[in-house]
Amino acid sequence: MSINIYDLVSILLFFIAFFGLIINDNIVKSIVLVVLMQTGVILFWLGVGARYGVVPPIFEYYIGYVENPGVIADPLPQALMLTAIIIGIAVTAVNIVMLNTLFRKYKSVSWKEMEKLVDEDELTIPN
Repeated sequence: MSINIYDLVSILLFFIAFFGLIINDNIVKSIVLVVLMQTGVILFWLGVGARYGVVPPIFEYYIGYVENPGVIADPLPQALMLTAIIIGIAVTAVNIVMLNTLFRKYKSVSWKEMEKLVDEDELTIPN
């Protein structure tokens, strides 16, 4: 099994984003890095589905290949990654809305400062 450029770039992108997610203290950067991690995963799975010498599963392309179905590309990775892209967009939108709400209330985008402000806010809430 050989490693192609999609595998290398996707794994590198995922781990660079993962390392950045560990070391940063900014919520906006965290959202961007999670999107980059998702992009790395999607690129990896699209690379798994992309093989040389296969034809797309469209009827006009595989008329002569019916006797050898191994040369027809599997559409499942592309379909799953299309679904992952839609879910990723929705999750990113929810993250941005939550960040907007927190920023309007606490006027900060720092994880540590936000945690401190939320703890202080919980102490002032009457029971």
